Amino acid sequence: MKKCIKLHILTILLTTLIILVYLKGAILITLDIIYQTKVSNKSIATIYELNDYYPSTNMDINKLKYKESNSDNVYIDIYKSKKQNSPSPVVIYVHGGSWIFGNNGIPIGMEPVIEAFNKKGFTIISLSYELLREDIPISKPISDVKDAIRWVYKNKEEYNFDTDEIGLIGVSSGAHLSLLAAYSDDKEFIDDRRLAEYPSKVKYVIDVFGPTELSTLDFSIIDEDIRDDITALKNIDIIKNIYSPIYYVDENSPSTLIIHSKEDEIVPYENALSLYQRLKNKNIDTKLLTLKSGSHNFEGYEPKEVFYLIYEIFKFLTYNTRL
Repeated sequence: MKKCIKLHILTILLTTLIILVYLKGAILITLDIIYQTKVSNKSIATIYELNDYYPSTNMDINKLKYKESNSDNVYIDIYKSKKQNSPSPVVIYVHGGSWIFGNNGIPIGMEPVIEAFNKKGFTIISLSYELLREDIPISKPISDVKDAIRWVYKNKEEYNFDTDEIGLIGVSSGAHLSLLAAYSDDKEFIDDRRLAEYPSKVKYVIDVFGPTELSTLDFSIIDEDIRDDITALKNIDIIKNIYSPIYYVDENSPSTLIIHSKEDEIVPYENALSLYQRLKNKNIDTKLLTLKSGSHNFEGYEPKEVFYLIYEIFKFLTYNTRL
């Protein structure tokens, strides 16, 4: 009996040790974020506060143009790795805004998170892309995201980037652009011909409330001013049919973390389920995080779900990066 108890205790201890080793990166960066929050005297913004925020100004490089374009919106902000002695994994953030508004500003409340990742050796790039207008097709911002990835490959030596460790994280329409950029071929969506020779491959993509099948979107409940702009776009039916990420999934698609709320009133939850199933059918490493509360506009979330979400994101990054 005593031997059984000892064996049981030993099994628990070994299992705990394995879990701690496996999640070491997630645990350490969580502790570092808590520390950075204390020393910076800033609080991490809640999900709701991300709708109305002051943007961070702590980037190392501000508004660097990454491609040849007539647009003033094709620039990146770079938050550099603090470890200059080794190549840096790169995380590219793609903002949302229904494809027609928004900017790449990162909420000031997220600075402790960025600082913690920078200390762990990550470079964070916040991407600005060309917004849709009647004369700007949706292929333009998709090309912008892919050209930004190509820019990272082109400049890997100058900035000491690890191009085997590039990831995308997109929110809402930014997630749609990120998924298309991640799933499409290197030779698709090329705008700046000077970048055409470089790859656009990424190791993983994190999809936060992203539309995966555009025909399912309900534009009728979007704010009237925004709705008018969206429906005025040329060839909206063609856009729905051609530019849906779910149709680009294949056996070479990167690891994908899908985050979606069952209460999303604009992008139906079925978008997440369909993408998840398509990826599983292709044997792609994927995980679906389902939130039971909260709207598409990041309102009404239960705190416990937010903590669960943060933990799962770090766990995903631990598995897919050198975190």
